[in-house]
Amino acid sequence: MVRLVEEPIEVRCAEPQRTGAGCQPGEESAAPEQFVWRGRLYRVTEVVDHWQERRPWWRSTAERPLSQVPLAREVWRVSASRGRSSPPGVYDLGADSAGDTVARAPAWLLLRTQD
Repeated sequence: MVRLVEEPIEVRCAEPQRTGAGCQPGEESAAPEQFVWRGRLYRVTEVVDHWQERRPWWRSTAERPLSQVPLAREVWRVSASRGRSSPPGVYDLGADSAGDTVARAPAWLLLRTQD
């Protein structure tokens, strides 16, 4: 079963980016290695897939002008677990595409989980 989550998370990459603030989508080395969701650290054991999808831009137009709203987001489907004894789950992590962000760091979201 797939659950829609769309909650903010903190993502850590395998290699630190030049900006120093977490992962920056749109670069090859930006594959997530760990993420923190609801105060728990998840370690990525495998990147299952990576793609770009249109984001629901109409939800953001009230907050800022349409010209500053990202139209796409990058998504990483990963297998991750909370520890050695916990079974891995499948999670979709998303962030605004680097080319679409306007003078701000991309906000990462846990988009979906799969049982």
